Amino acid sequence: MAAALPPLANVPPLLLAGKRVVVLGSGSGLGQAVARYAQAAGAEVLGVDDRKVFDGLAALYHTDVCDPAALDAAAHALPDGIDGLALLPDAATGGPEHTLARALLAPRHLAQALLPKLAHGAAVLARAGPPHATWQTQLGETRAAAALRWDDLDAFVTRWGLAAEPDRAPRTAGWAMQAWVMAHCNRWADRAIRLNALTPASHDGRLPPDIVAASGRDAASGTETAARAALFLLSDLSQGLTGANLAADGGLCARIMTSLDGL
Repeated sequence: MAAALPPLANVPPLLLAGKRVVVLGSGSGLGQAVARYAQAAGAEVLGVDDRKVFDGLAALYHTDVCDPAALDAAAHALPDGIDGLALLPDAATGGPEHTLARALLAPRHLAQALLPKLAHGAAVLARAGPPHATWQTQLGETRAAAALRWDDLDAFVTRWGLAAEPDRAPRTAGWAMQAWVMAHCNRWADRAIRLNALTPASHDGRLPPDIVAASGRDAASGTETAARAALFLLSDLSQGLTGANLAADGGLCARIMTSLDGL
C-alpha cells in the first residue's frame, strides 16, 4: 500500500491563483502530490493519467500513457491557455520498456502535442535523474535515449542491456529528460515558454534510508519537498529561469557529487 501523502501545510494559497496547470501522472507518486499542492496554491489542475484518481484535480483526462495516439487524443481534448505543464508520470513498476515509455517518451510526446495550447509565459517541468557513479560511462546510452522513438524501444533495451539491469532504466530516462530540457530551454523563447527540470531523491520523491538517518526526517517528507519545489518552478517566481535543474532531494545530489569528485 502506498504511503499517505504529507499534509498540505503552509502552501501559499495564491501562488498559482488563476493558473491552469496540467499534470501528467496525477494519479500517484510525485505527480499526485504536485496536483494536490498546485490546487492548494490556487491553480485549476487538470490531470492526465491511466489511474482514475481525482485527488487535487478539477478534471481528469483518463488515457493510456504508453500509447502515443491516446496521448494525442488527450492533448486534443485539453483546453487552451495552459500556464503550467508538470511531466511526472509514475513508472516505478514494469520492465525497462515500460519505464522508458512512461518516464521518457510519454512526457516528451505530450509536451510537444500540447505546445500549441501553452499560454505565453507557460512553465514546463520535467523530472530529471540524480547523478550517479556511472554518469560518464553512460553518456552514450543517454545520447541514444535522448533520440529514442516509440518504435525503437525494444531495440534500445536490447542494445544497451537494460533487461539485465532494469534499475538503470529510470536513471537513463531521467538523464535523457534533463538533456531534453537543456536542448529545448530556449526553443520557444519567442513565447517566453520556459523548461526546467526537478531532481527528487527518488522517482516519487521519498528520501532514501541514508538521508533519513542523517537528517532525522521522515522518508515521505521528500515528496513534500519536491512538490513544493515544483510549485516554485510552475509559478511566476521562476520567470526567466529556463534550462535549470533544481535538486529537491534532501541533499542527495550534493552527497553523490562530492563523493564522486573527492570534495
